[in-house]
Amino acid sequence: MQNLMQLKAIVEQWTRGRKGRDDGQTVFEYLGIIVIVVLIIGAIVGSGLAGLIANAITQALADITAN
Repeated sequence: MQNLMQLKAIVEQWTRGRKGRDDGQTVFEYLGIIVIVVLIIGAIVGSGLAGLIANAITQALADITAN
């Protein structure tokens, strides 16, 4: 029982010391996601797929509303 209490105290000290070390990490994760999305959009626009996608969506909407 004494060993469990000591282990609990050690884990609590360790976790208490780690708090605050990852401040701002979420901001960089969101920034990374935004950069990836921008790169994907840039690749789609740069390759000419944007027009094909727009035409396919327009055609699909026309097919849905025609029925």
